Amino acid sequence: MKSIQESFAILIIGLCFVVSGPLYAEGTPNTRGMNMPVFADFDLDGNGTIVKEEFLKARSERVAKRAEEGRQMKNLADAPSFEDIDTDKDGGISPDEFSAHQVRQMEKRRKR
Repeated sequence: MKSIQESFAILIIGLCFVVSGPLYAEGTPNTRGMNMPVFADFDLDGNGTIVKEEFLKARSERVAKRAEEGRQMKNLADAPSFEDIDTDKDGGISPDEFSAHQVRQMEKRRKR
């Protein structure tokens, strides 16, 4: 009987990790202790493309939230512009462009 209870407890703990994983993932710190935003954080209308207005609004909200939390605002002046991320210059940031930018940012941080 004890073995069934132990198995059930392990199953419940495992399910907790599975369910909480995606909730935690967005706020998981990267190697430098900063939270990397996800595409959905900037695609405010959910249409699969980030336009400049969405980008600026989401960035300002993110900065305001981090300031409220008392986080350091270092390197804010060096933050990439919309144009830096919109590499095909079509006026919108695609998920692929966003991901490529995130990879470039992580590579920069690793080199420091």
